[in-house]
Amino acid sequence: MMKQIGTTFFTCILLLSIMPTLQSCLDDDNNNPLFTVGTIKTLSENNDDFYVLLDEDSKLFPGDMSNQRNYEAVDGQRAFVFFDELPEEMPGYEYNAKIRWIENILTKDIYFMPAEKEDSIGYDKINITQMWLTRKDYLNIECQFMHSENPDKKHMLSLVVNEASTGEDDQPSYVTLEFRHNANKDAQLVPGSAIVSYKLDNIAHLLEGKKGLSIRVNTIYENEKSYQVEFKDAATDATTRAGHHTPSSTLVE
Repeated sequence: MMKQIGTTFFTCILLLSIMPTLQSCLDDDNNNPLFTVGTIKTLSENNDDFYVLLDEDSKLFPGDMSNQRNYEAVDGQRAFVFFDELPEEMPGYEYNAKIRWIENILTKDIYFMPAEKEDSIGYDKINITQMWLTRKDYLNIECQFMHSENPDKKHMLSLVVNEASTGEDDQPSYVTLEFRHNANKDAQLVPGSAIVSYKLDNIAHLLEGKKGLSIRVNTIYENEKSYQVEFKDAATDATTRAGHHTPSSTLVE
């Protein structure tokens, strides 16, 4: 039997942050599709075959890709997925799906930042509005920042290990990282939002024996703050019905 679909708070937050262009695609069908968040896993060297590993560890097989034939699967890419369940069960998968739309989430590596690169990485103000772990594979950050709505002004978001830090203010049971924002001198006129997922594989050696991550950020209103997220708090279910949503920023990289 197919796994029952549930809803989490994190899923609702994510759903509110998808690009408005998706709504026009989904409005072609009056039935609300299902919505989930997961990681693309390729099954062949040329990436033609793939499945989606959902955040609660079940697998979604894209049994019908007729609505999005040109999707280029990249192994490890985080993505929002809108889909309809297909009646035929697929051995080895909890979901067999007709894909309505896949929207990639900005997915990046953690950067080991030497002192001489600090200026280019930036330390402009930004708020973390939500933060959660997907297993020990990804740290997902929803953030808010000010911008000018100029599409030529790309803001850069980075999660870094600060190699110049003395570590004297670090909590020993957590791995300390810094969430960095480079606004590229963009005018701070209106608030914008974005979601970015950071791969944890290149700091796996730092995670051994740790309770979680401590994220340092230069906030918009409260200057520098630290936030903790523990590995036991990893998201456990991320599939729900799609509804209306507000735009997220496309001004980040």
